[in-house]
Amino acid sequence: MIRPVLMSFLCLLSFGCATTRTITVSTKPADAVIRVDGTEIGKGSVRQQFTFENDKTVRRVTASKVGFKDQTFNLTREYDKETLVIDLKPQTKRINISVNPVPAVVSINGKPVNPEPQAAVSQELEFTVDPTGKWNSYVITAERQGFLPATAVVKFEDRDPVYVLQLESMKKDIVINTIPTGADVFVDGELIGKSPVRGSDVAFAYDTAKEQFLPRKVKLAKSGYEPSESEINWDDGKTDYTMNLMAKQKLVRIVSDPPGATVLLDGKELPKEPNGISTTKLEFPPTNDKGELRTYKFVASKKTDQSEWYPQEVIIGWDNGQADYSVNLREIKTMSANLLSWEMVRADGGWEIAPKFKQTIAAKDTSEGSGKEPPLLMTQMPKGTMIDTLTMSPDGKTILYTVLYGRDRDDFRSQIYTIKTDGTGGAAVLTDGKSLDLMPSFSPDGKNIVFSSDRAGKRLSIWRIDASGAPGIVNLTSGESNDLWPSLDSDPKQRLFYQSLIDRRADPRIFMIQLGTSFRTDLSQAGGMQPRISPRNDGIIFCAINEKSGKRDIFRMSDKGGLPQNLTNTPDVDEYDAVWNRDGSRIAFVCDRGVDEEKRPHADVWVLDLSKPDQPTQVTSNASQDDCPAWDPAGDAVYFRSNRSGDWGIWKVGVGSGE
Repeated sequence: MIRPVLMSFLCLLSFGCATTRTITVSTKPADAVIRVDGTEIGKGSVRQQFTFENDKTVRRVTASKVGFKDQTFNLTREYDKETLVIDLKPQTKRINISVNPVPAVVSINGKPVNPEPQAAVSQELEFTVDPTGKWNSYVITAERQGFLPATAVVKFEDRDPVYVLQLESMKKDIVINTIPTGADVFVDGELIGKSPVRGSDVAFAYDTAKEQFLPRKVKLAKSGYEPSESEINWDDGKTDYTMNLMAKQKLVRIVSDPPGATVLLDGKELPKEPNGISTTKLEFPPTNDKGELRTYKFVASKKTDQSEWYPQEVIIGWDNGQADYSVNLREIKTMSANLLSWEMVRADGGWEIAPKFKQTIAAKDTSEGSGKEPPLLMTQMPKGTMIDTLTMSPDGKTILYTVLYGRDRDDFRSQIYTIKTDGTGGAAVLTDGKSLDLMPSFSPDGKNIVFSSDRAGKRLSIWRIDASGAPGIVNLTSGESNDLWPSLDSDPKQRLFYQSLIDRRADPRIFMIQLGTSFRTDLSQAGGMQPRISPRNDGIIFCAINEKSGKRDIFRMSDKGGLPQNLTNTPDVDEYDAVWNRDGSRIAFVCDRGVDEEKRPHADVWVLDLSKPDQPTQVTSNASQDDCPAWDPAGDAVYFRSNRSGDWGIWKVGVGSGE
């Protein structure tokens, strides 16, 4: 048996004996792969036995992880610790940054590398990998006043470590408008289009020595105008520019006969000099490629309390610089006439009557023109009298009419008057004027008058009064409707026909009620207004509105109701106020087909022979408002309301026998 001392000596003589040691190997980060002499032994922290044959034995311990540099530790038997910690360092890459065309402040991930502008920068960057295996990257930016920032992304995988950041001039979209439009727009001599024009990404160079932007020259060219040049600059990013082209100009003076006319241009009145001459300054740009200059259309008109003149157009061009112009006005033979009437309006879900004020046109001349017998004025009323409807007694001796008063609903009222057709006796008052008494008509025998009135409340109902004026007024209708336009027939069991407005309906209805009963019959399929029963008791005439045009036509239907016949059938013409003659063979009505010298429609009286419904005859043609016709029982004349000469009156005109 060999002694230990001897063995140790022998090991030394043979360069040492093998030694085994246990060492715990760990890494930072903790999940790195550990290899010993190229063989993987685990991750993070591994307890490993190492055998050293002699002092020259080296065990290579390597730690590796994606995103970090491999670290190798040469382990010998002299290592006397029980643990070995290998600290991995991130991958690094040196990059070189070049900036053109001028130095700039370079930032990496928003952090400036140097506060002063530089043309070249070199930097060592660390790169790591996230848990998904993706390398981090860096954004490098070069910034310089007067230039757009230049950026690039630096990746670990990039082969070329050199990055060039090219600064570009500041750019903006510009919109150039010109007054007028259509000019050729040049920027630094380059045509970009006709105004209004948009220029995209227009660059503005920056002078770094003077620290200011360099302007761009804009030139405008349009036939008939002087070329215009101006400059635009960066202007804090301003995009919209408006530039004017200069056209020919002159001061225009317009003299009118008679003096003092109002002169309008595009609806605006021109200012006047103290002497009444209208003046304005005008520009005359060309209107086409031929260089033809613009013209202006003025409208001159004049109106006083006593008279009015027709508007007159004045065309003014450049006219070699002419300044003074004159216009002669033609006097209008019509005048304005106020009209107070009534209308049924919807309010709070129901119908109510309200005053209606309107300006109408009246002819100063009361005649019917050459070759026609002028109508006869039957009334001499105070100026401003507002006549409403009128009717004739069956014997032709009495005219019944209504006069309206008041300015608002609370003060709105009327009175019924009578006058003799022979002109004797003056006007007689039939009602007291404390309520609204409207649309009177005689019974066929002339003994009674029926009319619509609100004397029993806010609603209109039908009432009957003795034509002689004897006391006692009888209410013929009642209920929740507004009843208008009453008309009685001559049947022994007398019937009342009238228009009714019911709160729940928007359309007017035509009702019939036999007097002495409480039953009423709705006669109209589609509604209607102003019903009138024929003298033969077999038909009703009325008017109804065309839904498309808003105009009224005259219709006839049976006294029992049913499908009506359109007698006029003129959807673009307004026709209303239809009344029967004594034997029911003809009707008189109002039509606004006629126009005055200014092409304004006016209401006239027309007559229609029912045996020839397609041949209506115009009775009046004066440029006034002639309406509310009433037949003379003889059948050769019609009474009507008119505003001729500016005041409302009752007139009479011959219509012939119709035979």
